[in-house]
Amino acid sequence: MARILRPAFLMSVSVPSRANLFVSLSVSLAVICAACNQTQEPSPKMSESASQKDAEATSSKPADSPNKALLDEANAAGKWFHAKKTRPIWAKRLEAAQTVKTLEGEEQVAAGHFLCKGEAGDIWPQTEKDLNKRYTATDEVTTDGWGKYQPHPDAQGVMATPIDHPFEVQATWGQLTGKPRDFLVKNFQDRETAYPADVWIVDQILFRQTYESVVQGE
Repeated sequence: MARILRPAFLMSVSVPSRANLFVSLSVSLAVICAACNQTQEPSPKMSESASQKDAEATSSKPADSPNKALLDEANAAGKWFHAKKTRPIWAKRLEAAQTVKTLEGEEQVAAGHFLCKGEAGDIWPQTEKDLNKRYTATDEVTTDGWGKYQPHPDAQGVMATPIDHPFEVQATWGQLTGKPRDFLVKNFQDRETAYPADVWIVDQILFRQTYESVVQGE
């Protein structure tokens, strides 16, 4: 009877048991899943680049600013200074959209926004968010619905600069006109922004009556 000889390499191979195969497969799957769940942390250079792009996207670019020429002039003069409002105002919510005549021109004010009035009778519009950010409501309300607001002690204030000639500003609520020595104003958080989206005009007399310069370091 003939004997069947197996090749030597088959004789030396050990066949793994089912249990060993299951353990090996489980370990392999665990390693693969762990690799899939890992998130690659961006390098500091990538994070810095992304932050810079975000900052550029949120600031107004020169070509996009309708006030570019005036802001170029103001930035070149280097006379911006920090100021805070010190006098109370009166404010009333508008139930319907209105065209409001201010010292700087007519402005379109949307329903739900507030009409603000200074002690000298000057009128200007303001959103509810900005009003509450800059002022604190009191319990004093007139019979015709004007509520008294005090400047918020923690409000950052504004950056302002005088303009020596007649000028115009395209504000977020309309076209404004300024006289020589009136003030061009922007939010304090835009102090490093060359072309902020939100700029406006404050009459020179009203500015001196209602604002105070902030000494650096205060």
